[in-house]
Amino acid sequence: MGKKKTDPESLALKLEVAAELGLLDKIKKEGWGALSAAESGRIGGMLARMKMGSAYMATLAGQPAIRDTVDDDTDAGSP
Repeated sequence: MGKKKTDPESLALKLEVAAELGLLDKIKKEGWGALSAAESGRIGGMLARMKMGSAYMATLAGQPAIRDTVDDDTDAGSP
């Protein structure tokens, strides 16, 4: 299986979270494959919480949430 392509912003965020967890040195020395499942899960969990938090903050700021951007055909006939 080949390597996944990741965008630079996503990689920077992952590295930031890894640094917060104290895993950055391990990743730099041995690569992402050296992480245990628990370590990878901690990084993924923090990323998920950050993404959910940013979506929540966007709704508080009056920006539409992702689910609100889909066209709703049921309101098309409303006056």
